[in-house]
Amino acid sequence: MTRTLPALLAAGAAALTLAACGGDGSASDSHVSADAAKAGIERAARVELVAQDVPDEAAEQGLRAAYTNAATVADDRQAVALFLLDDPGAAKKVNELVGDTAPGSSRLIVHDEVLVVYAAAGTDRGDQVEKAVKAL
Repeated sequence: MTRTLPALLAAGAAALTLAACGGDGSASDSHVSADAAKAGIERAARVELVAQDVPDEAAEQGLRAAYTNAATVADDRQAVALFLLDDPGAAKKVNELVGDTAPGSSRLIVHDEVLVVYAAAGTDRGDQVEKAVKAL
């Protein structure tokens, strides 16, 4: 799992970089609430996510919020990174570009403007996380 977290975070960083240039330029009029997304993913994965600082450049490119369980990934035996974007088209484009290239057993789960990178080293709750993302 110690090797999975850097790969997960690298995949998340790549996704954010691609999201900046992948959308159709039209921001969503109805955003998924960051609190609702965070709570749903936490319940599904059974982890506690912590807000991450969003650099100004990433915010300007459409990243609204980011959450991870980076501090507890070893105890959780899974890594979860949640990103909320302004543009649902950007998230879709990220999925098209890197969806099948997620490292190892990690998964890239996308629905509207919600993007989750998930990897398990123990109990795999990826299907539950995917259902939670699709329900948002």
